[in-house]
Amino acid sequence: MLRNLLVIAVVGLISSRASASPDSKTDTSAELRRVLEERRALNLKRFHEYRLKRVYPHNTYEPGLKNVWTDEQGHLCAVATLMKDEGLETLVQAIGLEQNFVRIADVDSGPVIDWVLSSGLTQEEIVMIQQPSAADVEEMEADARWQKRELARRLRREDARLAKNYSITERTLKQPLIAKAGLDLAVARLAQRPDLAAQVLASAAPKRASF
Repeated sequence: MLRNLLVIAVVGLISSRASASPDSKTDTSAELRRVLEERRALNLKRFHEYRLKRVYPHNTYEPGLKNVWTDEQGHLCAVATLMKDEGLETLVQAIGLEQNFVRIADVDSGPVIDWVLSSGLTQEEIVMIQQPSAADVEEMEADARWQKRELARRLRREDARLAKNYSITERTLKQPLIAKAGLDLAVARLAQRPDLAAQVLASAAPKRASF
């Protein structure tokens, strides 16, 4: 009985090895190539659409070239866009929050590499797609100065408008007829709150000297 079992086991092992013959490996490689070729074409189509839209992330963080996954306006880099189009929006958002300046060239494992391996593109090609963005420091500083001056001008205009309105209001409130009517109405309204009126009178009563 044991001998029969051993024979069956050996036959099974030989069969399994036979199924992993060069022809089988060739078929698997051919199928992988077909799938990756389709994915490559799809990703290149998406990259083409991304390029034409011209909605790219900008480096407003520091001088020089910098890879920006998503900028302050929410613009995604090309690689992030390809991954989002693949249905990996949650992963894309997480990377933006935790590794916003990630360089694909520096990544060697994890879900990003898994996507790269299954994208139909090589990591080197993905690195070509992930272009860094340049920050023009002089332009950024000039823009900041302009915004500061513009804000100061707006605030001065608003201060002038308020000062004019305050002046008109003050003159109006000091007119005898307005003052009398306003005071009559204030007294009538406070009288409707005896408890509060009593507090007002008590606080205004002259303090008696204590001996």
